[in-house]
Amino acid sequence: MKFTPTTILLSTLLTAPLALSKICQGSECVALYSGTGCQASAQLTNYVPTCNSACYQYSSFDSVGVSGSGIEGTDCHIFSDPNCQTEILDTGNQLGGKCFDTPQAQSMICYFDC
Repeated sequence: MKFTPTTILLSTLLTAPLALSKICQGSECVALYSGTGCQASAQLTNYVPTCNSACYQYSSFDSVGVSGSGIEGTDCHIFSDPNCQTEILDTGNQLGGKCFDTPQAQSMICYFDC
């Protein structure tokens, strides 16, 4: 297969998360990692969760860092399939930051300040 700028763009779009999202700049954040333990060097992407979250898809992630603002919390439901149907973990309401191992997870729904 010959790679062109269009091929690369399409490939990126096909593996990008489904939900449009903002990159983390404050304390409330959800970060995805390859490998366990939420190692900074293995971060795949991050986004700011909202109260109106949709199914966020990523091809595969092995750990997730979940943090709230310290006053309001972030709660994530992690799924093994790409369509947010087979739940493997509920992180609970996290006011601070915590790492959860999620081997080969493919989607999530996260809520902040709901």
